Amino acid sequence: MPVPKLLIIHQGALGDFILTFPAIARLQAHTDCIDVLCQGRLGRLAQSLGLANNAHPLEAARFASLFSHQTDARTDALLATYGDIVLFSLSGALEQSVNRLCVQPVCRIPPRPPAGIRIHLAQFVLEKLVRCGRIDEVDADPTNTWAPKRKAAPEIPAKILLHPGAGSMRKRWPVSHFLDVATRLAADGLTPEFILGPAETDLVPALQHVNRPVHTLEDLQDLVVLLQSAGGYIGNDSGASHLAAFLGLPSVVIFGPTDPVRWAPVGRRVKIVRPALQCRPCFETETTNCDTPECLEQTIPRQVIEAFYTLYREKNRGT
Repeated sequence: MPVPKLLIIHQGALGDFILTFPAIARLQAHTDCIDVLCQGRLGRLAQSLGLANNAHPLEAARFASLFSHQTDARTDALLATYGDIVLFSLSGALEQSVNRLCVQPVCRIPPRPPAGIRIHLAQFVLEKLVRCGRIDEVDADPTNTWAPKRKAAPEIPAKILLHPGAGSMRKRWPVSHFLDVATRLAADGLTPEFILGPAETDLVPALQHVNRPVHTLEDLQDLVVLLQSAGGYIGNDSGASHLAAFLGLPSVVIFGPTDPVRWAPVGRRVKIVRPALQCRPCFETETTNCDTPECLEQTIPRQVIEAFYTLYREKNRGT
């Protein structure tokens, strides 16, 4: 019998949260209702994509009590309404706090695999859910678990979105390379446009003189509409890239110090561009990049363009 109500508590950022979406899609077959307790903007995104019925903002003051010895009465009452809770956290203390209010033991999943284990996060989450008894088996391909029920905007195939930002400066491919890619796409008759997030305004001077639209977006629903209006996407390892890939856009994602084995975006049409190097990705084990980060410097615009056209032509051939 399906669990009446399931609550997913997630403390992470956009990219980490999106990599749990294949698991959430699987959980929908086992419950009548899935709610999320996470960053408010992420919860609204999950609702808009049909992955959550209701969303509670983790930043609300009443939920701070989950991290103390005495929880807020309103939080107690809310959590007591759920038949099951899946908690993405490293905190055993938080697990104990939530367990006091849950009908059955919480399924706590670390938000990422241990740094030395080369397993993709989406696969890691699915395997943990099997061990917790929340799903029966792991999909061979987690990208097949979800497809948008409808698009938020009509697609313009020639519109190609470029995102030169990233949550960490360490992950950014040079913006000059993105400009080179935009020039080549325009020469081929496509329409490149740039995306910036609210924390990437430092890139505005480099883009303000280009004869291309530059979209600076704060709301994730606006980003969904923009992405679903495009025919393709090129960007760094970032939350926006994870969202583009999950929505099914032909997406080329440039990886540098992050390990794509663990963190590649999940989607039906994704290509990762990263040079083959002897050194292991160091983003999770080192605080800074190398003085000469070859993992970014050895990727050239031609490689990115070739990867993009492979995906773009496949999609437009209907494969």
